[in-house]
Amino acid sequence: MSDKQRNHSPRWQPTTKLLVGLTGLILLAALSVRFQSVLGMLVLSAIISFVMAPLVGWLQRQARLSWTAATNISFLFLILFLLLISTAAGFAVVQQLQALIQTTQGVLSDLPEQIEPLGPQLVEIGPWTLDLSEFDPSALLEQALSYVEPVFTRASALITGLATVALGTIARLLFILVVAYFLTLDNERFRRAWSTFAIPGYEADFDRLRSALARLWNSFLRGQLLIVAIVGILTWILMSVLGLKFSLGLGVLGGIAKFVPIVGPTIAGIIAALVALFQPTNWLGLNPIAHALIVALSVTLLDQSIDYLVVPRIFGSSLNLHPVIIIIGAIVGATLAGVLGLLLSAPSMATAILLVRYIIRKMFDQSPWDPPIDTLPEIPERSLSKLLKRTKRIVEEAREG
Repeated sequence: MSDKQRNHSPRWQPTTKLLVGLTGLILLAALSVRFQSVLGMLVLSAIISFVMAPLVGWLQRQARLSWTAATNISFLFLILFLLLISTAAGFAVVQQLQALIQTTQGVLSDLPEQIEPLGPQLVEIGPWTLDLSEFDPSALLEQALSYVEPVFTRASALITGLATVALGTIARLLFILVVAYFLTLDNERFRRAWSTFAIPGYEADFDRLRSALARLWNSFLRGQLLIVAIVGILTWILMSVLGLKFSLGLGVLGGIAKFVPIVGPTIAGIIAALVALFQPTNWLGLNPIAHALIVALSVTLLDQSIDYLVVPRIFGSSLNLHPVIIIIGAIVGATLAGVLGLLLSAPSMATAILLVRYIIRKMFDQSPWDPPIDTLPEIPERSLSKLLKRTKRIVEEAREG
């Protein structure tokens, strides 16, 4: 047998390719379900590596170090930072979050019983009369809580693990950091493999899809950290000014909730209003209902101000999703992957929409780039932003005149 015949390998038939592909997808889905907890830790490691890579690159350029040395120094500072927040201030945050979640769970559990007397009542609004008995608000609330309680349960377990500093929690944290370290150490190799991966004949399509996905996830993961920090600090200050208990915990919760547009801030605002409603006293001397209304209004104004003034400057149109899609993504993400799925629901839905649009165009023999699927409609400029720009322009013209 000649070398040419020995090295020759016959092509797979389309049926063989389909069978192998379906088998691989089934095995991948089974492994994902079986090792869901490990998969979540791997995702966290990838996110940490993705966020740390620019810092490592900056340190490498500024200090003229090798990539390995810059990675070692960066992760050393990360570990020191984690140790720093694990001191008194860190434990205070964890304890407040734990108390806040437990208090909220107790309030939500009692809500169906508290609103049950409202069922037989008639509510008159002008010429209209609303019979609440037709809606059974307690049953509707219990159904809504069935979607919310699993997320609170997982979050409570996570916070409890951090508060007790259990051995398992330390082991998981070490696993996440070690995997993130090695992912960052080989960042160039992974980027090279990702940038060169393509199916023969579809190199141009893969290149455009890669660029679109990179913009989407880069904007979300790195820009979102800045948004979370801003919202968290401002919420903490606002809650302290309004005299709420757990103000530090509410600030952390408000910042984290910003990961999920619309849904997250709404839930955080409801929790803050519930804390104000069931808080015995406040230094403002307001009754609980008025206090809760002021808190809800203040949180809404803060969230809208961030959305109008800060978010468009950082994200642009990269996550310009319809509110219905965001809500569906949040429910699906929380159901499948708990807290992590909830936090990553927005970019995951944007990624799924991009890929589905590409598949649909190809199935109907249409070009995915005419009109391009990787160009999202620009977010219209907010009226408040227009007013600020117009005011700034008038002031500049007045100075020049």
